[in-house]
Amino acid sequence: MPVKLFYEEYGAGAPVVCIHGFPLDHTIWMSLVPLLETKARLILPDLRGHGRSPVVEDIYSMQDMAEDILLLLDGLKLEKVVLVGQSMGGYVALQFARSFPERLSGLALVASHPYADSPEQKKERLEMIEEVRRAGVATVLETFPAKLCANTDIQEFTRAIIERTPAQGVVKSIQAMMEREDTTGVLLEAQCPTAIILGNDDPFISREIRQKMQIQFPFTQFTIIDGVAHMLMMEKSEDVSKILIHLIN
Repeated sequence: MPVKLFYEEYGAGAPVVCIHGFPLDHTIWMSLVPLLETKARLILPDLRGHGRSPVVEDIYSMQDMAEDILLLLDGLKLEKVVLVGQSMGGYVALQFARSFPERLSGLALVASHPYADSPEQKKERLEMIEEVRRAGVATVLETFPAKLCANTDIQEFTRAIIERTPAQGVVKSIQAMMEREDTTGVLLEAQCPTAIILGNDDPFISREIRQKMQIQFPFTQFTIIDGVAHMLMMEKSEDVSKILIHLIN
């Protein structure tokens, strides 16, 4: 059953919904607000189990989270939006695009990709779930901010968010990522403009995956930004905003 999400809204113009990654919240997009608010209506939700949105007792899936976004759009009476998803938010955006393609005017993946987990990745996620249940979010994800970004200020910013994220939201989101399906067909068959924005130093997206996407999706605008990792919207806000403005237009 869809969940009513907390969100914040800035600016005016073409509606752009930015979906954060795991295990963060909408505030990771705030550095884009002054760069985009004169050109777009920015809608920044917290996914279920994150930030100020409710923690749901049921099992999470990418479809569940996509339907949460649909409920948000319906509530705001938005017929079409540009959907921007970072990391896990990209998985949600891809599932939304698969299920509700008629609601999109553009789709951008930031530090994300359309591929399902490998058996090894699923095993690692299961181990993380058990560790979170045993030791708690702050302990298990203590080193996570350093993997997200080399910038110490951004590390401390994300650490604070992670430590506030409920364990149940973390566990259920890991399960949803582990069980997600391949969504390459979404990008191959998209009827709206698409973009992929990656960091050259992102430890979560290998060089092989970057090269594979460049070849597999020739009609998607593809950008690799040097010197940044997984938090592109914070590390290189101006670069990301220029790409999104191009997509909006």
